[in-house]
Amino acid sequence: MFFYEYIPLGMLSTVKLHSTKEDSMKRTPIILVILLSLIVVAAMSASAQEKCPLCGMNLAEHQNTAFVVEKTSGESVTYCCPHCGLWVMAKEADTVKSAKARDFIGGQWVNAKDAWYVFDSKAVPACSPSWIAFAKKKEAEMFHKGFGGHLYAYDEAIKKRATMPEAMQNK
Repeated sequence: MFFYEYIPLGMLSTVKLHSTKEDSMKRTPIILVILLSLIVVAAMSASAQEKCPLCGMNLAEHQNTAFVVEKTSGESVTYCCPHCGLWVMAKEADTVKSAKARDFIGGQWVNAKDAWYVFDSKAVPACSPSWIAFAKKKEAEMFHKGFGGHLYAYDEAIKKRATMPEAMQNK
């Protein structure tokens, strides 16, 4: 039960709110249930946003290989790597407005159509077989020389990715 105590100060009065220990103990379980519910809802929505929509990989663990597709609807979708992003670009081209890939060396964003891609190298930072994006052809060539695979410009990469299955392959 709440008790109100009025203390007159001249023409003004101050209200103090007091509650009993019994009232506090009754409210504690309700507050805990509300807090736990909020935490669960936040965790569920965060985990749903942190997974690649194509393969399910954790996006936070693959920021250096991220690939973002902006749809004609205005929706922006983040994929874990060019393996997933290029598949969407190849198979759903009519719904794609633009795309950007994360440069594997410098980490900056690059227009996906301007990027160079190394496919099926010994390095597998995300999906397998790996597709890794580079902003500069020279860096892609050096990586290719060291780690093998195949070097593609965007148009060639899209054609190649279109012939492959959607999902990752286990080697």
